[in-house]
Amino acid sequence: MTAGRTPRILLAVTFYNGREFAHRTLESISRLGHAGFELDVLVLDDCSPEPGFSEWLETVSHDFGATYYRSPRNVGIPRNVNIGLATAQRLGYDYVVVSNSDVIYARDAVEVLFDVITSAPNAASATAWSTNVDPYSLPNGSDMFIETQEVTDAIGEALSARFDRQSLDIPAGISFAMIVPVTVLSRVGLMDPVFGRGYGEESDWSARATNAGFRHLLAQGAFVYHAGRGSTLAAGVVSQSDIADWSNQHIVNHRSPMFRWSVDGFLRSHVLEDAQIVAVRTLIEAAAQRWGYCVIDGARDWADLDEHVVSVAIRSQANELCTATWCGFTVEIDTDSIDVIGAIRDFFGGAEPVYTNIPGATWEGAERYGYPLSL
Repeated sequence: MTAGRTPRILLAVTFYNGREFAHRTLESISRLGHAGFELDVLVLDDCSPEPGFSEWLETVSHDFGATYYRSPRNVGIPRNVNIGLATAQRLGYDYVVVSNSDVIYARDAVEVLFDVITSAPNAASATAWSTNVDPYSLPNGSDMFIETQEVTDAIGEALSARFDRQSLDIPAGISFAMIVPVTVLSRVGLMDPVFGRGYGEESDWSARATNAGFRHLLAQGAFVYHAGRGSTLAAGVVSQSDIADWSNQHIVNHRSPMFRWSVDGFLRSHVLEDAQIVAVRTLIEAAAQRWGYCVIDGARDWADLDEHVVSVAIRSQANELCTATWCGFTVEIDTDSIDVIGAIRDFFGGAEPVYTNIPGATWEGAERYGYPLSL
């Protein structure tokens, strides 16, 4: 990258059918912040077979200011990704973001990915937190609550405020939303077409990058919602009951015998698990600060509240753990004391709940949000 020149990023989003989420994805991408860099979007249609879909996708792409390209024949996920990587090389981009099509970007996601990749020496990739991106998912009981731009943005804002450009070293990147410096490609190469229609190509590429002396990072302040398997289901790469084409894993194991061990060692270190716990707690604390929290005795009737309000379930014994839940995310609150309510209040920084169905409660927090205090 030439000194003094504004960095250029190409966001290459790969499609194979997907009418049900395409408009939402491209609208989300069109809203992305890009402070400090120029951002262009390339839509790569892998010769989608659904009648009329490609024509519709081209129109939608242009409506949102993206460049559209349709392969003359179906080439599979690795080759479609390579079109994006090679285009970034040929046109002189500094970075390329490889993206799935069934996603919703937090407004600041690419800005955080950019900050992480530019602040880390020898980084080959940086990947965002998500849902349905094993193992870099934030545990969520029902990600249906996240399938909106509003909630995705709220998650992104909370994580970036807490973690900024902090990152974890990880064994492999995942190209559902992964940023790569274009200079790395001249040493590592592109995805290998031997992986056919997909699965395993990211692991192979990541292992090659590691062997070349590069690092892979998880950007702790970035979040991109991922519905999961949208393109691969449509392409027939996996079935509803499968999560991968495991035959491709044998290729990775043969080429990079230590890769699987590095992944297993990383997961057994609990570094990722600890980071997930901190991230989820961050989300719930931020949601409670923004929308409030309620304290509920599940044995009693209670009124439906705004789904954004954090719900704290009271347990039957004073020394048991309570759970706080928001949009499918759950964190435990240690209430190992007689004053259970006091422990909950302390967890939320002294803030009062906005609602409770516990008789006799006289908290003042409800007045701020306009909720009834109790039934």
